[in-house]
This record gives sequence, C-alpha cells and structure tokens, in this order.
Amino acid sequence: MKDPLVRFSVAIGGELLQKFDQYREMHRYPNRSEAVRGLMRAALIEDVVANDDSEAMGVVTLIYNHHAGRVAERLTELQHLHLNRVVTTTHVHLDALRCLEVILLRGPAKLIRDLADSLIGTKGVETGRLVLSSAAPIPADTPHPHAHPHPEGTPHPHPHGEGDAPSRGSEHPPR
Repeated sequence: MKDPLVRFSVAIGGELLQKFDQYREMHRYPNRSEAVRGLMRAALIEDVVANDDSEAMGVVTLIYNHHAGRVAERLTELQHLHLNRVVTTTHVHLDALRCLEVILLRGPAKLIRDLADSLIGTKGVETGRLVLSSAAPIPADTPHPHAHPHPEGTPHPHPHGEGDAPSRGSEHPPR
C-alpha cells in the first residue's frame, strides 16, 4: 500500500524560484512537486551512499586509447580480481583508437568507490567517472540507512520509533 501524499508549503521567491523553475523545465519535471521529490530522493541517496557499508550500485565510465600500453588488459585483470563486485561490462569502439567501457559494480559503497578509483586511475585511461546510487529503495523501509541494535534504554542521536521525531524529514498527515 502506498503512503498517502501529504501537502506542505514551501515559501520561495525571487531568483531562487526562477532558477528552480529553469531546473524543473530543463529536467522535464511536469510540475514543481515532482521536481522537489526528485531532489529529495537525490539528497537521500547521497546520504545513503556516504555510509561506507551501505549496499550500492556504481556505474563507471572509462574512455581510453586501446593502443596505449596494455590498458585494456590491465582493466580486464582488475575486474577479474573483483568478480564478486563486477556485474557487467560493456565495451564500445568510439573511433579507430579510443574505446568507451561502462562497468556496473555492486557492493558496499566504500568497496565500490575504491574499485572505481583503481579503474579510473589505471595508466592509459583518459577520463573516468563513477556514478554511485543506493542498491536499496529510497526511501528505504528502515528509518535510517544503517542497521544496528540498540540495547533497551541506550541513548542514541537518531530517531527510531513511536514518539520519536519523524525520520528523513517525513511529514505525517493529521489524524
């Protein structure tokens, strides 16, 4: 069952509103609400993947000259060392010299970042980029992106259950 939509107000004006409306149009959001939801999801994903232990998906794009000193072999060797992290690889010939490789990675965020850095830093790679996203749905079913037990009565700085402040900035409809 989907949660009911909750209306809330945001006061905004001037140049910030103009820039936001340009952003909304440029990204083809049908209305401001969809644009705000998209930005909120993006911020929540950034929070999740900032946690080194969170399950993440990474997309690494590399461009390299395949004639430059065994770069293709080194990239393949590196991927073979991390078979449990590499989901798939796509190789595209851009022109007579240069190739684009797109590598999908899965695992704990820190390990994905480290592997991506190794791939991007491989000698002969002209450009590389990592796009990291959460492997879990956002917002997740849990009140925060890390799971851990708290002994009864132990104080901790983040909300969990009944009587606590709503997590992730969610708002609840009046009862």
